[in-house]
Amino acid sequence: MSLILPKSWLWFFGLLFCLVSAGVEAQSERQQSLDRLSGYEYVNTSFFEVVLAPGMNSPKESFNKIIDDTLVDVRSWLGSPSTRKPQIYLVHGRSGFNSLLAELGIGEKPDWVPALALPGSGVIVFDMEYSRRNPAEGISTLKHEIVHVVLAESGGALPRWVHEGIAQSLARQSPGPQKKREVAVHAYFGELVPINEMDQYLPISHQRATTLYAVSVMFIDWTRFRYGEGFHASVLRQCKAGMSWDQAFFEESGETLDSAFELWQNSLKAGSVLPGLILDLLISWKTIAVMVVIAALVQQKRRRRALEAMKQAELEEEEQQSWNSQQSPTSDGQNTRD
Repeated sequence: MSLILPKSWLWFFGLLFCLVSAGVEAQSERQQSLDRLSGYEYVNTSFFEVVLAPGMNSPKESFNKIIDDTLVDVRSWLGSPSTRKPQIYLVHGRSGFNSLLAELGIGEKPDWVPALALPGSGVIVFDMEYSRRNPAEGISTLKHEIVHVVLAESGGALPRWVHEGIAQSLARQSPGPQKKREVAVHAYFGELVPINEMDQYLPISHQRATTLYAVSVMFIDWTRFRYGEGFHASVLRQCKAGMSWDQAFFEESGETLDSAFELWQNSLKAGSVLPGLILDLLISWKTIAVMVVIAALVQQKRRRRALEAMKQAELEEEEQQSWNSQQSPTSDGQNTRD
């Protein structure tokens, strides 16, 4: 005996199955977000959850306030409506840092990496030892990672150069004058990597990509100046709705990303970089080394000349002392007739 259900019933059971599946999935996501690592202490604050590694003391209230203020400000700047509390894991030293990464299923990072963000998960790992050794750089690095998390909230999946450019900009990690002049020289000779190809040239190592990172933040700052303070928030809102960064950029600016990048390069070419390049040449360590060598050679030559002059003076003095006086002008003794 076969049971044939009407189409309306099939539709009902299909809808019921979808609702049950969605509920199970949502429940599993909630369980995943509530997972706790053994030995770690979880402390709730107003805007985030701090997770302390074994042996770590709770951070000072001033530290928590920096994170609170940064989250509020960055979410306001980037138009993120999220109220999710990021998890900020605080560890001490490289062993604690890499040990936590292993528990999170992430491989070890080089010693120069003091912090790491998992934007999609809302997780930040931060080495407090680095912050104690480098207070200003440590706070800037923490703000940088917070921006990564908020970018995922406000824009979803984004190009890496966008992440790095906006994170550096909002964390006030702008390149120095010398690096800016270097970028300007590359722009003048047409040597900059096209903006749409930058992601494939960005290596994992930040130290190997300082020029590309400088290009990212300089271009981001230029677009904010050209299109207005709320420009990036508008682009991110479009990206969150499903547009690509390129499409959203065009919708909000009226210019393609490539044409805007070309305009930015032209603005760099228009600036005068020659005086700065001369200054860079004068203060570069290679030039200083050459100048030190030249100074040493000149000093050595002067010393040689002074030594030769002293020897010549000694010879003349010896000659004067060896010349006989007129007290005995004859061979048979003094002239007694005078």
